Amino acid sequence: MEESAHVDGRVEYALAPPAGGNHNVAWSTCNGVVYDQPIPNEHAVHSLEHGAIWFTYSPDLPQTEIDKLAGKVNGIDYTLMSPYAGQDSPIILTAWGYQLKIDSADDERITAFTSKYRLTASREPGATCSGGTPITGDTPMMGAPGMEG
Repeated sequence: MEESAHVDGRVEYALAPPAGGNHNVAWSTCNGVVYDQPIPNEHAVHSLEHGAIWFTYSPDLPQTEIDKLAGKVNGIDYTLMSPYAGQDSPIILTAWGYQLKIDSADDERITAFTSKYRLTASREPGATCSGGTPITGDTPMMGAPGMEG
């Protein structure tokens, strides 16, 4: 994951969900936010650059599993969660350069992955997760004055 430039528009990523690369100047707010809609890849990747763990799940995941997963994210700084259509595993945890694919929110590797990579996989140590954008959908913002990091 050598490329990490701020770019406008959409970015084509090799992985779904992406685990790094060029991204939008705006990051998705990642201080324990549970999004109930998809978020732009380009914003989530910027959150990864800040050291966040992005929890994604297939939209058809049972609500009980979604609720359990949300309990591991809600209010925990440097984490965020959103549905992600088309991913090849029911649940995927992503940090900059790393992914963990699992079938259940009860998988004990969630804690190990989060402990190991939250903040430490950051390309910008000390960058904030608050003050980002809360937008959902698949269209990244075009230019975001004042949002750098």
